[in-house]
Amino acid sequence: MRFTIRDAIAEDAQMLSALGAETFTATFGHLYSRENLDKFLRKGHSVEVYRAAAHDPRSGVWIAEDEAGKPVGYAVAGPCTLPVPDMPPNSGELARLYLLNEAKGTGLGARLLEITLGFLRDRFDHIYLSVYRDNTVAQRLYERYGFVKIHDYFYMVGDHADPEWLMELRGG
Repeated sequence: MRFTIRDAIAEDAQMLSALGAETFTATFGHLYSRENLDKFLRKGHSVEVYRAAAHDPRSGVWIAEDEAGKPVGYAVAGPCTLPVPDMPPNSGELARLYLLNEAKGTGLGARLLEITLGFLRDRFDHIYLSVYRDNTVAQRLYERYGFVKIHDYFYMVGDHADPEWLMELRGG
């Protein structure tokens, strides 16, 4: 299957909100109560969140579409908001990279990551990301691109604390 990746625009915010909720729920929804998941999705995957990212000149948002034009994945990057210990100035973050199940294992995740890293390298001196502790598939992808684990922390999904890794791009 062939995919195209394009820059998102503010008019994509509604679609990104739905895609963000769908991909997050498909990947991690089983970990949370319905209340915590709904609370997280309302706050973290609202139309306003994606509209703001698309308007922010310091951020990048990309949409991956299949041959029929159906959105099957996306990525978001921008200034670092992670709790990095002693975070240096001018730090950027891969904030999100999600695919629908049908697009996993196709190489699309690596393509989105490469585009996102190009954007971040052009704008930031240091690059970070957060990944769920038990998401070994994503961890291996990030490690192949030069990310190393630097710290453990907890990411809140509603009232649920997820064990996460902070990773930093080294030598890349």
